[in-house]
Amino acid sequence: MESSGSREGITDFTRNTQDASCQVFNRLAVGNDKWILDADIKGAFDNISHDYLLKTIGLVPGRELIKQWLKAGYVEMGRIHSTSSGTPQGNILSPLLANIALHGMEEFLAQFIVKTRRKYVNGNRCVETRPRYGFVRFADDFVIAARKKEDIDYIKPFIEGWLNNRGLELNQDKTKMVFVEDGFNFLGFNIRQYKGKCLIKPQKEKVLAKLQEIREWLRKNPHASPEVVIATLNPIIRGWGNYYRFEVSKKVFSYFDSQVWRALYRWALKRHQKKSKKWVLGKYFQQLHQKKSRKFFAKTQDRRDKPKVVYITELSKIPIQRHIKVKDKASPDDPTLRKYWKDRGTRYGKTRWIKDSKLYKVAEKQNWLCPICGEHLFNGEEIETHHIKKVKDGGSDDIDNLVHLHKACHKAIHMES
Repeated sequence: MESSGSREGITDFTRNTQDASCQVFNRLAVGNDKWILDADIKGAFDNISHDYLLKTIGLVPGRELIKQWLKAGYVEMGRIHSTSSGTPQGNILSPLLANIALHGMEEFLAQFIVKTRRKYVNGNRCVETRPRYGFVRFADDFVIAARKKEDIDYIKPFIEGWLNNRGLELNQDKTKMVFVEDGFNFLGFNIRQYKGKCLIKPQKEKVLAKLQEIREWLRKNPHASPEVVIATLNPIIRGWGNYYRFEVSKKVFSYFDSQVWRALYRWALKRHQKKSKKWVLGKYFQQLHQKKSRKFFAKTQDRRDKPKVVYITELSKIPIQRHIKVKDKASPDDPTLRKYWKDRGTRYGKTRWIKDSKLYKVAEKQNWLCPICGEHLFNGEEIETHHIKKVKDGGSDDIDNLVHLHKACHKAIHMES
């Protein structure tokens, strides 16, 4: 994943989709670029040249295994089909090989420069230049930014030739040249300039698709208990919201909440067609803190068989936080940057739990580190909360009896006990 065009084309690299969207923002926020080549590669994973991949990776350990894996083919309906190009989608190596195939587009674009002005330095005349294009890529999705429409027209044939050497081609039906004030979609985000200001919002189609997914689940599970509904939908809603919480999403989140509420209300009405709407509201929606709005809830039991109430997640309660892009080519493996990565992990870790809540204080108490492996809690691994004294042995949920661990570390503890 790479990008060029941090402000004025400074080389930089992206680690995730938030990094990529942030890099687009950095480029467009300046206001100079007005045109975008919103590119789509036709069957990227299906058409990557095997010869190019093998030539690029060189004589690395396991090269022959990779070659055999690429040529292994696949079985469908009892028939073996050979594979002369492409990489199997869904395989752990496919994204890596796609990155290898597309690596270098940044350097290719860097050769296109524009002379800006002449000036004298120590009596010698020199010419200042700037990159002609900005470039942001994540896996096989990329965009190219330029100041003029003519620049996009000019570079497109060069990009097609560059891709052709790798066995790839642009999807002409989906590749578009876009004016920034009209907006474009990239990695699930809609990016658009409003009166010179760059705004990044959740893509409309992604919002509607996620709502449809929730409605479809409710339609297929009309007799599920309220606690099962909440247990199923909350991770879906929370995960979707966490993806978009770094962008301009507050209004979209409020709309999303209202649509989920309506879907749950319709689901409840269908369960009790002979009951009044007032009765249904009272049974499934609890009014909180004297507010007019009601929240979908369920009564259940905790691990100690004590009664508790659970609620559907509301996206509008998720705080919007600006994503800070990883600087330059910073690597987690660089020993000189340990403090940088630790501080970065802590900063984002603090958004996982509400400040001053019990779970937040647990993480703060252990200095945001996993006490088993000594690594930062937020190093990309899944996190679980462990009871030091087991619940079955009378362990409480007090702060002193809780500790956050990486999932693998948590599993290791239970295997030993």
